[in-house]
Amino acid sequence: MIFLIPVAFLAAIVLVMFFLLRSLKVALPGNRRWVGWRRVVVAAAFACAATTTASYSLGAINLMSTVAVAQDGGADSAPFPYNHPCRAQLKGAVGYDVQFLTLRTVCVMEDGERKAVDDVPQGVRVTAAASVACTTVLAGIALATRPHARASVSERR
Repeated sequence: MIFLIPVAFLAAIVLVMFFLLRSLKVALPGNRRWVGWRRVVVAAAFACAATTTASYSLGAINLMSTVAVAQDGGADSAPFPYNHPCRAQLKGAVGYDVQFLTLRTVCVMEDGERKAVDDVPQGVRVTAAASVACTTVLAGIALATRPHARASVSERR
């Protein structure tokens, strides 16, 4: 898992730059594909997509480092190393589960109870969720209101 962290980091940088450049390309004058208020909506959708990618990637990289810490092993690592969030924040944790969709680490306690720990900051999770919603709404508006292509030859007759 430790080897995936730099790959995820580089992929996130590339995607964020792609979305920001697309946003800039749409916003600059001379783009004839998107005109009027649609240009603003599409540029904002690409900017929100960049924010989504950045915040979600930050949380996912944080979770990958949590897994890497747990797999590290060594002295005093049963059931986790001393710096694992389940061991540092809770007493009696015997297992853990990483949820990449919700950006959470859930610790399994001795009695079977499951408790979430704060290894991904709440602000990152909120930013990721809000920017996903923003991107979805703006992309839906842009796609629903885009000008239709020219009518085909059979429709003109």
